[in-house]
Amino acid sequence: MIKKSVFGKEIFEYTGVIHVHTEHSFDGHGSIQEIVEISEKLDVDFVCITDHRSLDVKKDLPALAQSNVQVLIGYEMNDAEKNNHYLIFDIDRVFPLSMPADEYVRETRKNGGTGFIAHPYEKRRSKRTLRTYNWTSWNVEEFDGIEIWNYISEWTDKLRIPLNVIPKIMFPNSSIIKPKKQVLKKWDELNNKGMKIAGIGSVDSHENRYSAGIFTISFLSHRKLFGTIRTNIQTRQPLSTENAIHEILSHLKKGNSYIVNYTHADPYMFYCGIESKASEKFALPGEEISLKEKDLCLFIYLQQDCHVKIVHNGNTIHTEYRNKISYPIKEKGFYRIEVFIGLKGWLFSNPIYVV
Repeated sequence: MIKKSVFGKEIFEYTGVIHVHTEHSFDGHGSIQEIVEISEKLDVDFVCITDHRSLDVKKDLPALAQSNVQVLIGYEMNDAEKNNHYLIFDIDRVFPLSMPADEYVRETRKNGGTGFIAHPYEKRRSKRTLRTYNWTSWNVEEFDGIEIWNYISEWTDKLRIPLNVIPKIMFPNSSIIKPKKQVLKKWDELNNKGMKIAGIGSVDSHENRYSAGIFTISFLSHRKLFGTIRTNIQTRQPLSTENAIHEILSHLKKGNSYIVNYTHADPYMFYCGIESKASEKFALPGEEISLKEKDLCLFIYLQQDCHVKIVHNGNTIHTEYRNKISYPIKEKGFYRIEVFIGLKGWLFSNPIYVV
């Protein structure tokens, strides 16, 4: 956790790694203890475990009593066709594979759980190898958020081009350019409908291990991926020691966060928010502020000059190359920002709502 001064107030920021598979996934490796130790070494405050249709990792939690890393246990659900992957938290049972996506989304909401659509749009060179796992059930609206950036999904997408295969296997981080336009467009479309859908960034880490005799090689390891795409939540009060996990989920659900690729830079000085110069009230990502407060301005602060886009209701309304930006807000709607270092995406904030 780090503290930041935002509009003269102390804000608490926690960095997290979302969508991680352990040895309890059929295609995953690594124990929960190994994953937590890696998180501690990389200064990760919270990690979200989402094994495939399994909550078995809960049996391993007693060994983590001394860790300062908050471990959120959920699972990744899918339908019978292996599509419509959904990250489910706060539900103590695994839904049957026969259940269609619209039903397990609604059941999650009905039973007080929290759910995020995983990698909604994927592309592959061949349907026979490295098949896609897309979201097709857009008729349902009871989900809480959507992965706007998924490391493994984006990396695999880049393998569509034959000449890319060897370079992308040798240098996988070079594949992680920015979220797909199709995902950002859908995200904005949902928020334009008034749904207030949160965006999260995920690694989808499995840690592929290959053995030859006494030697074992890890590819796309948890350690490497945990230093890439994260979701950082911002709070006005520090997390409580008794209820931290539920508070983290609540902040992720509300969109009190931004998505960042740490391979480019640590966002230790970043903040954005909309402040009323008249009343000194302000809103951070995921929050609301009234246009009646008057003299509203969107402030963005970065530790270095970057290409910054300001998006209003899905449309880019301002671009600038600076580290400090103030932009007057005259209309209602939702505002979010995108920050690029060169041609590569670095930061993507959740919307701030002007009502």
